[in-house]
Amino acid sequence: MKKMSTNRNTLHIYWQHARKYKRDMAIIYPSMVLAQLAEDMLSPLLISGILTKLAQGHTAELTIAKLMPTLLIIIGLELFALLMWNQVVRRFWRTQDAIMRDLNTTVFNHLTNMSYRFYSDRFAGSLVSQSNKFIGSFERLTDPLTWNVFKLLVSLTFTTVILLPRVPQVAIAILVISAIYTPIVWLYRRHQVPYNRRWAEAETKRTGQLADSFTNILAIKSFASENFERQRMSQRSNEVHQRSTETMTINMNHELVTGSIQRSINVIVLILSASLAVQGKIQIGIIYLSLNYTTSILKRLWDLGGNFRNFTRVFGDSTDMSEILQLKPEISDKPGVKPFKATNGELSINKITFWYPETNIDHSLFKDFTLNIKAGEKIGLVGPSGGGKTSITKLLLRFMDIQSGSIEIDGRNITDMTQADLRRSISYVPQEPLLFHRTLTENISYGTDNVSQEMIDIAARKAHADEFIAKLSNGYKTLVGERGIKLSGGQKQRIAIARAFIKDAPILILDEATSALDSESEVLIQDALWKLMEGKTTVVIAHRLSTIQKMDRIIVLDDGKIVEEGSHKNLIAKNGLYAKLWSHQSGGFIQE
Repeated sequence: MKKMSTNRNTLHIYWQHARKYKRDMAIIYPSMVLAQLAEDMLSPLLISGILTKLAQGHTAELTIAKLMPTLLIIIGLELFALLMWNQVVRRFWRTQDAIMRDLNTTVFNHLTNMSYRFYSDRFAGSLVSQSNKFIGSFERLTDPLTWNVFKLLVSLTFTTVILLPRVPQVAIAILVISAIYTPIVWLYRRHQVPYNRRWAEAETKRTGQLADSFTNILAIKSFASENFERQRMSQRSNEVHQRSTETMTINMNHELVTGSIQRSINVIVLILSASLAVQGKIQIGIIYLSLNYTTSILKRLWDLGGNFRNFTRVFGDSTDMSEILQLKPEISDKPGVKPFKATNGELSINKITFWYPETNIDHSLFKDFTLNIKAGEKIGLVGPSGGGKTSITKLLLRFMDIQSGSIEIDGRNITDMTQADLRRSISYVPQEPLLFHRTLTENISYGTDNVSQEMIDIAARKAHADEFIAKLSNGYKTLVGERGIKLSGGQKQRIAIARAFIKDAPILILDEATSALDSESEVLIQDALWKLMEGKTTVVIAHRLSTIQKMDRIIVLDDGKIVEEGSHKNLIAKNGLYAKLWSHQSGGFIQE
């Protein structure tokens, strides 16, 4: 199916969310018409009648007693308008905020449904910027559409209805010039869309650069690369400045033309009114009425030019996320799959073929690859880099899909279960622990419902995390910092292991979980890991020989193939690739 144009898609998404609140809109906009009629139209009309009588010398009709009913009506109209506008703004604000809340939910849900590879190609900071711009653009679009464009249409309608029978020349002049002015402004502003889009893209890149730099501040400082990063940021900032200047230049050039047309309305209405008054065809009250209505329309036409400029920026800002929202997740659940809960944890990889999307079948990582792991069996995956060890874990977790073959858990194909059910069946402990900038309690219990403090305490004790948590001033309420920056590598790993204890899934995947630790931390974590492995089907990717030596079976991978398998003792005796890796070990690592 052909994708919508980005701008049409943006409007389509906004409308799909706004239409849920049609009842509120059915109250807001008619109420605005009534309030505007009372404030901007009827009060000036009554005042013009008083001015006409004054100019005609009908002083007998201008006593306080005779004017009082008219004055009371004017006061009543003003109070009515005040109350109506107050209620309109309240309801509009509440409705607009609710729609933006829904948009935020839609964007977040869509992004969390995207694949692992989607995030590997993008800056997290850029996605945050794109999300905020897309959601904020709804407000920047609907505010001027409501408070300027809609009110302008109401003003033009009532002005025509009121002035046409009294002074048709003025009414027609206002309509004709407005009809010429509006499309000219719109055409000019449309030409600005590419400039605003490039400006928004430059700002997104700058935001991504900021996030990338701050996330890796330790690397910047350890490599003394502050000047290098400052130069990169300077380039990003200069690009934003350049794009902003380009947009400003074309905008101001257009302002000269549109501003001239807009100002001509006031001059034409003034000349017409004066000419008709000299000829005795209209009274002073009608001149006041014409100028009053014209001034109101002029103000809104002037604002309209600025709003059209804002609209082009809105579409520029919303482009990136609008395009992302059109992307379908690479990994999706089949409709109507039955609930699944692994019990034994038996794993079967059956004749799979897999290649990364950026490559092709001629560069397949796995071809007819088969690996069966019994329930409760503990296997180690070793081999040179690029052999497919980590790719197997990603395929087991279904971060990517295979091109052919099948992967099964307890006899059920993983594509015949939801991703949530699949991943609830697996505890995953990576080399770099995945911690949030939240409390230790929240990090340990993350991903599991109804976790008591007692369960957290037991899990932390098994993971040897309670030892350092007890020394923290806020204990389990301690915030760990972004990505756990306040904790050491060993401490972060113990929190990740405690989380796995809480989850208690039948399958456990350890992806080089001890490769970057000091000896003291490794001893504690190895003890925690062996406790964690009890009764679980376990897949361990490790360079530390202290982990894989005790596995039930060691699988040696090279170039996407199993070249050897067996126990540590048997593989050493074979004197093959594993023995070679063993002979090159140093400090407990397998050398690649």
